[in-house]
Amino acid sequence: MKKIVLLFCAVAYLSEAAAQPLNSVEIYEQAQRSVTVFEELDDANKPLQALTAIAVASDRAVTICDDLNGKRQLRLTANSKSFPATIMARDSQRHLCLLSVPGGELTKIVSADANQSIQSGARVYALSNALGLGIGISEGVVSGIRPQFGVDYIQFSAPVSPGSDGGALVDADGRLLGIITYRHRDGQNVNFAIPAKWLAEIEQHDKSDIAYKQFRETAEQLQNREQWQKLAEHVEQWIVGHQDDVDAWRWAAIAAEKNSNLDSEENAWRKLHELEPASSIAGAGLVRVKLKRNQRAEALQLAHELLSLRQEDAEIWTIVGQTEQTAGTAAKAEEAYRKALSFNPWQLAAYQGLIGIAEQRNDRGMVTQLWQSLSALNPDLPAIQFKLAEAYIRESRPARAYSLLERLTVPNAHRADADFWEGQTLIALARPLDAVQAFEKSLQGNPTTKAWAYAALGSSYFQLQRFPESIQAYREAVRLEPDNPEWQYGLALSLKDGFRGQEALEIDAQLLKKLPNDPSVWRQKGFTEEILGRHQESIKSMEKSLELEPKQGKLWVALIETYRRAGRDKDVKSAYEKLRGIDSEWAEKAYQSAILPFEEFHP
Repeated sequence: MKKIVLLFCAVAYLSEAAAQPLNSVEIYEQAQRSVTVFEELDDANKPLQALTAIAVASDRAVTICDDLNGKRQLRLTANSKSFPATIMARDSQRHLCLLSVPGGELTKIVSADANQSIQSGARVYALSNALGLGIGISEGVVSGIRPQFGVDYIQFSAPVSPGSDGGALVDADGRLLGIITYRHRDGQNVNFAIPAKWLAEIEQHDKSDIAYKQFRETAEQLQNREQWQKLAEHVEQWIVGHQDDVDAWRWAAIAAEKNSNLDSEENAWRKLHELEPASSIAGAGLVRVKLKRNQRAEALQLAHELLSLRQEDAEIWTIVGQTEQTAGTAAKAEEAYRKALSFNPWQLAAYQGLIGIAEQRNDRGMVTQLWQSLSALNPDLPAIQFKLAEAYIRESRPARAYSLLERLTVPNAHRADADFWEGQTLIALARPLDAVQAFEKSLQGNPTTKAWAYAALGSSYFQLQRFPESIQAYREAVRLEPDNPEWQYGLALSLKDGFRGQEALEIDAQLLKKLPNDPSVWRQKGFTEEILGRHQESIKSMEKSLELEPKQGKLWVALIETYRRAGRDKDVKSAYEKLRGIDSEWAEKAYQSAILPFEEFHP
């Protein structure tokens, strides 16, 4: 009898142990083998966005695919091995994608019983690639089942972050309940997942959703071809019968923006925001519209409302930074941009915002540091390396810029731009003859900014006092960009020093119609008139320039000398006294050239 009792107790104990739920460590060890890092890559194989995917077979995985169009490279990483992936089927309504992972060595996740009801209050765990830091786990409870747009979402409280899209929501036994969709957040720790039972229907929905696929393919083609009016018309026809299609409204907003139709753009972003109140894409679009309408207070309020929903979202912090920057609160903007970079160090728009703030402060050192950071993150992107070289030049460190360009490996497609920046560096190094060769080599290719290359060539020839070649180069720059006053100014300057003053004055007159308060144009006009012997006209132009910008020592000396040649002795003394109060060194030069010789001649 005693043995029977002991045996009964042992069986009861083992049964109880078997029913005991797993702890978080055990759940992580069991499920993380099937939850993978999933990335969308750019042309240089650099991550554009980090997401999560769940293995459903050795060579199949599922993820959330709102922003994946299948055009870019996709990569899935599991067990320290990386595999290329492609989208093989899409459930558009539920935003689910089935991925093909050829040669994958994935571990299929164990799913919960599809017929099992999900109970509110049940313990759940979220496994995902949160913030792109690798697969992690968080704990929470089921808050309820919430129907939205024809899909029953699981609402849960386990914390998630950007990068969690496509992650696994598992129960206390480590079995898959749902696929996390981070975009459907309604507040802090109020998150959603799509029920796992819908995974079996992805391929079926992909085959049956022919009309939507045709709509999407046509929209993508029109967008890639930049046929914005046709895209607007195509989307408008579709929306008539599909008012809740978030993709269609997103395309409608993009087309309206490209067509400069602000009312339609605002309507599209507003509709999308209503459908997806926590979407950073829709919120950012509305904020941009408010800024275009100069409604800064409303833009700022909307940006902060988005932030209250998603504190860890780099895009939203960037939006807040852009709004604060537009509102003129640079310190708050800088704080927001740096917060964005703490969540996503590849957030290019945040870097651009910080660079803009540093430029406003004329903080050349900070501008260079920011481009250095971007250069380290994107060593294979020539455009960023060129911007770093430019920052070195502007910081008066041309040797550093030259060294950077010299060791840079540049694809043939960017060779002409590399030659252009080499020329800019050589100008800064006072090597105009070598710069001419670099610019001419650049123009033999196809530089991104051809007018800039011609203008830089004109500047190099000007430094060599080869005025005919300088004039020819500047004329070509003006032909390519006729409304650029900088090129017109350079052309007028070359004409003046090339003894073609009348042509220079004609360009000065055109510039003054556009820039009537530009002291540099008035100054150049005055010098040209003096060369042509038009002393009285020259005096008026110089006086106008100094009225607009008094701190021009060299021009004061020229004006005083012109007064002397015109016999206006009182004006000589008056101008000299004014210059003494502005710049004593230039006043001394004026005294030596225009006053002292006449004092000695007339003791």
